Amino acid sequence: MISFYDKLIDNLGNYEEITNLLVSFDHMLELLHNNGLCIYDFNPKKIIMYDNKFTYNSFNDLINDIGVSENMKALNIYQLAKIGLMAYNNQVIDGKMNQEYFDFIKDNLHNFNANGQIPEEIMEYYGEIFERLNIEYMNNYLMEKRQEKNGNQNTNVMKKSLATDIGRAYAKEDNNAFVSILFIPTLITLLYLIGLIVYFVLIK
Repeated sequence: MISFYDKLIDNLGNYEEITNLLVSFDHMLELLHNNGLCIYDFNPKKIIMYDNKFTYNSFNDLINDIGVSENMKALNIYQLAKIGLMAYNNQVIDGKMNQEYFDFIKDNLHNFNANGQIPEEIMEYYGEIFERLNIEYMNNYLMEKRQEKNGNQNTNVMKKSLATDIGRAYAKEDNNAFVSILFIPTLITLLYLIGLIVYFVLIK
């Protein structure tokens, strides 16, 4: 077993591993909340990982609050975000956070990823938490962003494909596209003209 504090220290500067740790913690946090529990003490030195995983036993101080209040949930999420933001900036706190330093980072988020090493989605998440106070679980936020991104990509692919097919049809570079896009309207027009001819010649 290893403390969350030591695990963070071992991985300072390793943004991918820091992200994995925070995502795992966030998932555990949501499980706790869903079972009516909240974390009272967020000191990373007192949070223990077993086989590099978080479990219910990782936390010594849990509040058993049936119907956990939304305020307590939000406070837990906010506290985890504070630890994460400091860790990404190579600062690990042990329950004695330098509040002034944290406030400086929080108030200048846009200056703390100049090299682009911290994942963009993570920085956007911290923007939601600290700048707009939209408190939500990291996992949920990342899932929503990725679904949104995939949806936009699929829409762009469909638009591009349609535009290409129409362009080829008009350029007569793709007979199949020409048939599928222009054949039916052309056939309807021809049938209409034939109907008019029959009407005027045979009936009148």
